[in-house]
Amino acid sequence: MKAKHWFTIGISVIIIAAVAIFGPYSLIQEFNEKKAVEEFLDEDDSFKGQKVIDIDYRGSDTYFIQTEEKSYILMRNYTSMMNGHWKVFEETGIEGFY
Repeated sequence: MKAKHWFTIGISVIIIAAVAIFGPYSLIQEFNEKKAVEEFLDEDDSFKGQKVIDIDYRGSDTYFIQTEEKSYILMRNYTSMMNGHWKVFEETGIEGFY
């Protein structure tokens, strides 16, 4: 292969890697779900000014978040394959029933 072909292949690989890492569907966040939850907690208004004590994974993209003041249920809701959004619910039940 000529040098021009190798250059084109190299640029293509770099572009695909950049989109996979920095694009709207970040592969790094998908593989590191705990980091994604922590980033959401930092950005969401529901958790502003509250200290998170515990993050407990409950299965099916559902987390139990315990703060000093309240407890929350955090669920990942997929509207399509690439669009997942977090929904926050305040725990109102007693004895483990939400």
